[in-house]
Amino acid sequence: MKTNIILLIFMGIALLMMSNPLTSKGGNPTVHLNSEKKDSVIWVDNKELLRLNLNLPDGGLSPQPGVLNLQLFRSTRDNAEIADGDGWTYAHHMDLAIWKGKYYAAWNMTLKDEDRLPSKVVYATSPDGITWTNPVDLFPRESAWACRFYFFRASNDRMLSFCVAKNNASEISEDMKSILQVREIKSNHQLGPVYILVNPSKGTAPLFETSKDKGFVTACREAVSNNMLLEQQDYGVFLGDRKMVWHEKTPPYKGSFKFGKAFCFYHRADGKIVGLSKMGFATTSDDNGKKWSEPLLPTSLTAGSAKVWGQKTNDDRYVLAYNPDPNRSKRFPLVVVQGDDGSHFKEMRVVHGEFSPLRYPGLYKDPGYQYVRGIPEWSTDHSLKDNALWLIYSVNKEDIWLSRIPLPVRSALPGYPKDEFQSIPLGKIVEGWNIYSPKWAPVSILTEPGNPKNKCLSLEDGDPVEHAQAMRLFPTTPVIEAKFRIRPRQSGAYFEAEMADSDGNQLFQINLQNEDEVLFSGKGNLHDMGYYQPNEWIDILIKADSRTGFCTITLNGTIVKSYLMKPNNYQPFQRLIFRTGKRFGVGATVTLTPGSDRKSEKPDLFLIDDVVVNPIKD
Repeated sequence: MKTNIILLIFMGIALLMMSNPLTSKGGNPTVHLNSEKKDSVIWVDNKELLRLNLNLPDGGLSPQPGVLNLQLFRSTRDNAEIADGDGWTYAHHMDLAIWKGKYYAAWNMTLKDEDRLPSKVVYATSPDGITWTNPVDLFPRESAWACRFYFFRASNDRMLSFCVAKNNASEISEDMKSILQVREIKSNHQLGPVYILVNPSKGTAPLFETSKDKGFVTACREAVSNNMLLEQQDYGVFLGDRKMVWHEKTPPYKGSFKFGKAFCFYHRADGKIVGLSKMGFATTSDDNGKKWSEPLLPTSLTAGSAKVWGQKTNDDRYVLAYNPDPNRSKRFPLVVVQGDDGSHFKEMRVVHGEFSPLRYPGLYKDPGYQYVRGIPEWSTDHSLKDNALWLIYSVNKEDIWLSRIPLPVRSALPGYPKDEFQSIPLGKIVEGWNIYSPKWAPVSILTEPGNPKNKCLSLEDGDPVEHAQAMRLFPTTPVIEAKFRIRPRQSGAYFEAEMADSDGNQLFQINLQNEDEVLFSGKGNLHDMGYYQPNEWIDILIKADSRTGFCTITLNGTIVKSYLMKPNNYQPFQRLIFRTGKRFGVGATVTLTPGSDRKSEKPDLFLIDDVVVNPIKD
């Protein structure tokens, strides 16, 4: 009888855990797990949120394998000639497109504060998504305010670009951005004259209908009639009576966050259009965007206060990208979930989890990775063939970043590395690795100096704040043998080679620092292992057992010592990480002295080669 009672008690507890909000670890707010029916507009199997820890930059969640994080633009006041040319430090409101063999990125910049004068809308281009031009003005800055979208390819193969026209105000809110400017990006990548697409007024450019270019006028008329294109701007301000009726009928979230900010749209597998706006509001249309279902906040879509991006990918599957904060106040980490039908999503994985410090404080400069967008279905001519999903977003509203995610978006870990890097083209994407590559601290493939037949993984660092990082995931393994080679170009520069578990906990590090020392960092203090010579290879062999906590290091063919790893409760290995600086914390800021935020004239350089990790069986 007692046994049956105890069993019933445990069953009741289990049912309560399944149906009630659960508190995530790390002292974070409650999250709702699968509390909706699976036939909802959006349903996310978000069990990964049970391990969410917002005391960590990546939330303690698993990384999406093989992601390239690339800093497209880095703001600076001290080295402006290689940034935006002006030294402005607010960069946000971005968009992405593909046109005639180039990637296009556009974003808004101000001196330091959101939606304050002076303001400009800039763009940059790239032939491969890796190497980008410095930004230049997309529209004359005396008339350019930020927009939620910047590109539209019409069915007659004309590419249009947009921005909001300024009014006479020194600052502007989203519901005041009612005048939309347009100009064509020609097939030769030159910019055409500026016109008004929506709501012309005295003192602005002429209405597009006055253009003598009939093809341009046809493309503009198509843009004007595209409800989804224009509904991307907050509250449907460009649509007039055609906007969603729900803007006036939907109560704001918690009485303050209004429905209808920063929409995105995609066609799901059943033919319906899904619309997602800020805060996670979701709605659908089955008449090509004329009428929409009543918006709801799917409780399984735990989104932060920034944007939620939804997209159909090139392999006919679907992704959502967003910040999974239950309290909707944090804008990190950036995650993706994936699915087959555009309604049901699973396998939450981190896309960007390195929280670089805020360098330039300003009004509404929320820390974190935010306002993510991919390439909308109307913003590409498909002239670039890359089997990947590209996302664009800002970090701390001062730098513009890209993430390249290989398709299909799968959470399965790659196999054990055996990387010699010989087959990878110079300077290109390092397939199979998770790369964090800031503008002034790039990660790439280079030819070894003095040995032109050998290619290596290169981590360069000329940034006073950022660091370069390359991470190789592999199947979770309790006992491993890992070997690799490091060639530091210089003396005294800091470098980490780290082993971590599936939660990202550092198990041990091998550091290069101080006066050409090689150090082991595990449980207790740093341990001296020897010295290195600049421009010479350091051969490292590691045999480590997570069950006992011991690892043995062989340095240049000589066994140094067995060391005890960091945690008391050891977990199996899953990650090998190379980094040119120390781990970032959460929401850190730095105080820069005038003239210090400059790219180093001689960056530190570390070459990595012959990376092999194998499991050791008993």
